[in-house]
Amino acid sequence: MKFKSILAFILLVCTTFSVSAQNRRGGFDIAALKKEKSEFLKKELNLTEAESKAFLPLESEFMSKKYEVNRDARRETRALKQKQNKTDEDYKRITQLNLESEQKEAQIQMEYYKKFSEVLSAEKIEKYRSVDLKFKEMMLKRHKERHQEGSQRK
Repeated sequence: MKFKSILAFILLVCTTFSVSAQNRRGGFDIAALKKEKSEFLKKELNLTEAESKAFLPLESEFMSKKYEVNRDARRETRALKQKQNKTDEDYKRITQLNLESEQKEAQIQMEYYKKFSEVLSAEKIEKYRSVDLKFKEMMLKRHKERHQEGSQRK
């Protein structure tokens, strides 16, 4: 679960910085990112047309629900970082909120993997786990490269 949390954090950071960087250059295009991920999944999972039509909307819905579940925890964690005089109670509250978010995310994951099994083979579902991670790593690498380019221009 700790590894999953780290990955979720990396994706959040990557997305946050990408949105920030994109906004400075004319706006972030979430539709373009979703399309890129869909194309990536189609290719990497070798999805048939029927599998693509059934799986990709489910996967998009899954990612949106995971994002929503973690929204409050992200917001509260950012607020705590900004707070000057943090208390032990503040940290306890954030820890509890993050643990509850992880628990809800795990429930969503179980729900959606069951739905995925209705449209994909067990082999493709397991491969999805590594392909999803590969996409996140690719986005993080892209973010780092853009950040370095931006730093070099200044």
